[in-house]
Amino acid sequence: MMNPVLRREAITSLRGWKNFAVLTFYLSMMTTGAIIFFYTSVYQSYRFTFDPQSVVYLYIVLGSIQMALIVLSVPALTAGSISGERERQTLDLLLVTKLSPFSIVIGKLLSSMAFVLLLIVSTLPVFSIVFYFGSVGIGSVLTLICFTLTTAFMLGGISVFFSCIYKKTVVSIMLVYIFTGILCFGTLLLVLLPMAVRGYDQLSITSTLIKLIPNPGVGFFSLMDNQMGTNIVNDVFFENGIGKNSSTLWAAKNLWVLHMVFQLVIGSVFIALAAGLINPVREHKQKNKAPKTKK
Repeated sequence: MMNPVLRREAITSLRGWKNFAVLTFYLSMMTTGAIIFFYTSVYQSYRFTFDPQSVVYLYIVLGSIQMALIVLSVPALTAGSISGERERQTLDLLLVTKLSPFSIVIGKLLSSMAFVLLLIVSTLPVFSIVFYFGSVGIGSVLTLICFTLTTAFMLGGISVFFSCIYKKTVVSIMLVYIFTGILCFGTLLLVLLPMAVRGYDQLSITSTLIKLIPNPGVGFFSLMDNQMGTNIVNDVFFENGIGKNSSTLWAAKNLWVLHMVFQLVIGSVFIALAAGLINPVREHKQKNKAPKTKK
């Protein structure tokens, strides 16, 4: 019952050394960040004291490192899924099988998502340091994992889409990073620049929310804000100007929920578009298209 593309990708990926190198690098970054934060913030060697309450900030640091690594690694893992098949001249073999274009796209995406899930699960021993001191509960960590997986799903769908359009993997990876940068920094500039020029009073709360929902960074910090019980996102972007509107108040405090819905919708849309781009007729036309030569 397993998707044939997913089964083939799982078998071939485990034969090479690249995935194991990525896993080693990923765990090294997480462990190094945890050790540095532990000895600089939690354990104060010059006082020979230990502050267990500071471990809660270790959870935020680990979550931030994991989120950044996922955002950087998913495009590199997924953007060459279809374009790589074109470069190896094996896409035609996939298209002549009984597999539909949607099954091919889903198989490629699920293979990348499975490796991302492996990366996330492998970091649970590092997160267990937080459990040992009772700073956060298992529900908070599971929510963080779900948020990270939805982010990977959206970036994976976008990567597969660009991989279907362009023949070169390098071009697909660059465009996905540009698109991700627009989501992370472009939407933030759309909010901060008018806020700096006109101030809080002249801005619409609804338009600010709409601009911030696509931003993965703001969504992540909204999740951390909600789990820690602080009100930083509201103070920075809305300055308590929401008023008594219950729906707007809920949207501002649970911006991460709206962002997860946005990620699922956008990822599904790009997957559907990617499935529509790869078909035998289109690939045959592109393959047989040759530049005209003068006699």
